[in-house]
Amino acid sequence: MELDYKNSLAEDIQAMVRVVPDHPKPGIMYQDMASIFNHQDGLSKCMTLIKEWMYTTEVAYQFNRIVGLDARGFPLAGYLSADMNRPFAMARKKGKLPGETIFTEYELEYGTDELHLQTDSVLEGDRVLVLDDVIATGGTLEAVTSLITRMGAETIGIGSIMDLTFLGGSAKLKSKGYNVYSILKE
Repeated sequence: MELDYKNSLAEDIQAMVRVVPDHPKPGIMYQDMASIFNHQDGLSKCMTLIKEWMYTTEVAYQFNRIVGLDARGFPLAGYLSADMNRPFAMARKKGKLPGETIFTEYELEYGTDELHLQTDSVLEGDRVLVLDDVIATGGTLEAVTSLITRMGAETIGIGSIMDLTFLGGSAKLKSKGYNVYSILKE
C-alpha cells in the first residue's frame, strides 16, 4: 500500500512538469520544475517524498544545515528549513550574494557558470543536506559539494525532484559516495 501511495504522488508530480522544447537552446527538452510550484500542492507533494527518503535513509537525523541551489532549489530548501527548524543557505550564481563569498567555476550541460556561497553560510563541522530541482550532468552539485568541503563541512545527502539519468550526473555523484535521491527519473 505504501508503494502505491509513493507511486501515486510521483505520478501526480510528473503530471505537473511542463516540458519546454528547445530551451535554452535547440534540441533540449527542458523539464520546467517551476511548473510544479505553480500547483497548489506541488511543493507539498515533493516534500512528502523527499522527507520519506530522508527518514528511510536516516539523513533526517544527520543534517544540521540545508543548502538550496539557485534558484529552484530554494523553495525545497525553504520549505524543509521551516518544517524541520534547520538553517538554510543559498548557493547562488555570480553577483547574486552580498558580502564575502567563496566560489568555484563549473560545467553545465550547455556551458559554464560560477557558484557562490557566503563565507558564513556553512560552518566548519556542519553536516549539510543539498536540495535542487534537477540533477543533470551533476556539475552544479559537484560545485556546491566542493564549496561545502572547502568550508570544512560534509555533504550527507543530495535530494532533487528530477534526475536526468541519461546525462549521468547522479551516477557520478553516487560514485563519489553521496547519498542521492530524486523523485522522478527521465
